[in-house]
Amino acid sequence: MANQAIDDAFFKAGTSFERRIPGQSLTNDPENPKAFEKPPQYTDRTEVLENYFEMLTEEETYLSIMDSLEEGVTVMEIVQVLIFQGFQDGLFNPDMMLMVAEPLAYMIAALAERADVDFVIMDDDEDDDEEDEDLPIMNQKLKTIEKPQMDDDFPVELSNKLDKVEPPKQRSLLGEK
Repeated sequence: MANQAIDDAFFKAGTSFERRIPGQSLTNDPENPKAFEKPPQYTDRTEVLENYFEMLTEEETYLSIMDSLEEGVTVMEIVQVLIFQGFQDGLFNPDMMLMVAEPLAYMIAALAERADVDFVIMDDDEDDDEEDEDLPIMNQKLKTIEKPQMDDDFPVELSNKLDKVEPPKQRSLLGEK
């Protein structure tokens, strides 16, 4: 019964005329391309990471990311959103998107560590439960790391900036008027 409902939903979505057809982007106005159809704004990995560092250390952004991490959103879920939005905004191309994912995850993990926020890097696969029994885990399905280690490619200047970041004070709901 449930399979029939799923099949009906796929059939309805597949036969709907309210979707883009293959090749439709080739008919867009070439005078007004979308941001990701233009040359990227950044072509250097360090410049991209510095841009994200500036964005992540803004007080409002910093607090919202730390709140998300405290609520159980994984670091990699935040990274996926950030890099996909960066690609859509035309900041970099898909290749650069893949190159900055890991250092950006390290950056968010380091900021969370400085703010004493417990974080989860990524959800654990259910198939690997037997292999990961000896890892320190908060929850059976979640992997955590005690202290993130930057890779050798991580820019030294950004590593120094990360060490100097002071987390903004958490605003208390009772202390504000």
